[in-house]
Amino acid sequence: MSNGSVASRLKAKPALDWPTRKRIALGAGRGLLYLHEQCDPKIIHRDVKAANILLDDFCEAVVGDFGLAKLLDHRDSHVTTAVRGTVGHIAPEYLSTGQSSEKTDVFGFGILLLELISGQRALEFGKAANQKGAMLDWMRKPSPRTSKHMQLKLEANAKATL
Repeated sequence: MSNGSVASRLKAKPALDWPTRKRIALGAGRGLLYLHEQCDPKIIHRDVKAANILLDDFCEAVVGDFGLAKLLDHRDSHVTTAVRGTVGHIAPEYLSTGQSSEKTDVFGFGILLLELISGQRALEFGKAANQKGAMLDWMRKPSPRTSKHMQLKLEANAKATL
């Protein structure tokens, strides 16, 4: 796709402006809704992440990379498989049970939204340049330091898009 992936654009200059981030979030959400509600059988993507949301000429989001996708009959609530996906984007219940459903994709979408808001990748969040940290760990246990970090990131992103 002409504008690459959301992952490639998170660190690119100029930064994505807020209307574009909103358009990406809505487009990715619509794509997942289509897979879950309008396909027969349903399609569970199982690897929703910034690298798999591609952007066209107008930064419209397109859900891509269906290498881990599974088909789910409308009568079934989940599919049980070996856990596959990307660390930092895998739903905790999928890790513990091996059962994936639409909820698995919704979790990955939530992480994608956090990435769009913060401008940071899920595993690069809140750490020094040579360390990795999981965004979800930071969000789960907010501290004054985490809140300040998010505030600084949001302010920096806002300034970069003005």
